[in-house]
Amino acid sequence: QQDGSRNIYGAVMEPILSAQGIVAGYRERKVLHKVSLDMLPGESVLLIGPNGCGKTTLLKVLAGVLRPEQGRVLLKGTDISRVFDDRRALLGFGYLMQTQSIFPSLTVDENLHLSFWHRNGNFKDQREYILSAFPMLKPMLARRAGVLSGGERQALAIGMVLMRDVDVLLLDEPTAGLSPKAAATILQAVHDVKVKMALSTVIVEHNLRLVHEWVSRVLVMNQGRIVAEERDPSVLLDHERLQEYYFG
Repeated sequence: QQDGSRNIYGAVMEPILSAQGIVAGYRERKVLHKVSLDMLPGESVLLIGPNGCGKTTLLKVLAGVLRPEQGRVLLKGTDISRVFDDRRALLGFGYLMQTQSIFPSLTVDENLHLSFWHRNGNFKDQREYILSAFPMLKPMLARRAGVLSGGERQALAIGMVLMRDVDVLLLDEPTAGLSPKAAATILQAVHDVKVKMALSTVIVEHNLRLVHEWVSRVLVMNQGRIVAEERDPSVLLDHERLQEYYFG
């Protein structure tokens, strides 16, 4: 991969996030085999591929939840391979896992406040920003998170991640289990926040028709490797090409 890319003015843009030769897995089972990628500031990168190909494992390595056996992860050129996930959150990583990270017994407002903990700035201002991105949460502030609908819970989970200072947002199947309407609402809100906050995003998502208009680049994974790159997201609407990527 190239070390940088040029913007419209010809200046070289350095990657905000890089993975170099990542080998990772769980005990004796290797999942990732020499995976490398560079992501430029403001990019939205979609990871696709068959179940079990390593997409979630790669997100875990990037987030610091799983340490690689080989290879490096760099943020803005600094090696953070040995930095744990809690510290990476302070460095600007936001990570939405497949399992919703909300506290069902707490109110929506209490969940947001808990996520804001240790951050510099004004809680009410940041909460207002999150509520403008996810307006369905505004009338729910005093309601326990456990009684929210699936779409409202996911909006809260993403909002909690974004209550911190985030430069790189990692999303693992943010619309899993949601109705098409709720899924579209969530993806639209994530896109709007990404643009307003100038975020870089890496997303794993199976609703390809819904997500295709929000991503700038597609990386195809298979058997723990990145096997193809598509810079035209309309490939996500090409049934024959997708059949080839998913089933060979």
